[in-house]
Amino acid sequence: MMKKYLMLFSLILLISFVNAQEKTSKTPCLRVSSFSSSLGFGGAMTSNTDADYYILKNAVENPDLFVDITGMKTSSSSWGYNGMGDFGGMYYTGGGSGNGNLLFNLGLTPYSKKLGKYRENRELRLSIGGSLGTRNNFFYYDNNSFVIDTFQSVSGNNIVYADSVINKHYSYTLDFSDINFGASYLFKTDVKRTVNFYAGIGFNYGIALRSSVSYNEDTYRTVRYYNEFDKPSDDEVYFSNDNYSTSYSSSTTNLKSPMMFARVFIPIGLNINLSKKPESFWSHVSLYTELNPGVEFQILSSEKTYANPYVGVGFIGFRYKW
Repeated sequence: MMKKYLMLFSLILLISFVNAQEKTSKTPCLRVSSFSSSLGFGGAMTSNTDADYYILKNAVENPDLFVDITGMKTSSSSWGYNGMGDFGGMYYTGGGSGNGNLLFNLGLTPYSKKLGKYRENRELRLSIGGSLGTRNNFFYYDNNSFVIDTFQSVSGNNIVYADSVINKHYSYTLDFSDINFGASYLFKTDVKRTVNFYAGIGFNYGIALRSSVSYNEDTYRTVRYYNEFDKPSDDEVYFSNDNYSTSYSSSTTNLKSPMMFARVFIPIGLNINLSKKPESFWSHVSLYTELNPGVEFQILSSEKTYANPYVGVGFIGFRYKW
């Protein structure tokens, strides 16, 4: 008798499990609904202080490329902030950097038990992509001069000095290329309209396939003439078209370990449906552009983790929906 009850109970469980599986298979909680791809760029504001210079020096395989910057001046780049200026101007403590992005996305539409249907105005988007760009940038210059000769002026009233002027410029740029994975959840306006908008929350994690520092040194040599009553400042940057020569050198060193990124952002986008005719292929295709303001956590091996203000732009993208 007990065996019969056990067999009956097992049969009921089996039937319930099969029915549950059939019900689940009919209405999965997520449905693959679209594929999209976009080409764009990103920008991050990075910290480029003297302390960051030495942190980067400790993170590379060949730290000998990093010169002693004691007593040197910092110069700004066109991306600079907190001190834009030419040689001898305000100090450069921060700056910007950029990267190009290529992304591929798979869109999943969630099922609502309450509504009994898939919510077309919601989407879970899974992403994979790659980036190529730069991060921290450092620019320094050193100006040295010394007297090489002394002349008596033609009038005989004063002495003319000739100084050898050597000006060196150093630049260091952290370059990288990475592969990244991400996910975002989007809230959309009416997707049946020709033009619709969306916003949400997203996360992205990237691992650098290549991370290295590019080093460049420019040396300028010239001769400066002045009289004893008009001696220039030792810090004054001077160039002359006469007796002028330059030299240039460059090199590269890799980081000891790959750099990584973690980004939290808010995707804000505009989508344009190309057709409303159901029988048309273009009714499944749309174009979009997207803005991704957020924060980037730049993980420089074990040396330091930076929190960089970040903005990504999906300049142009296409989307195919089922």
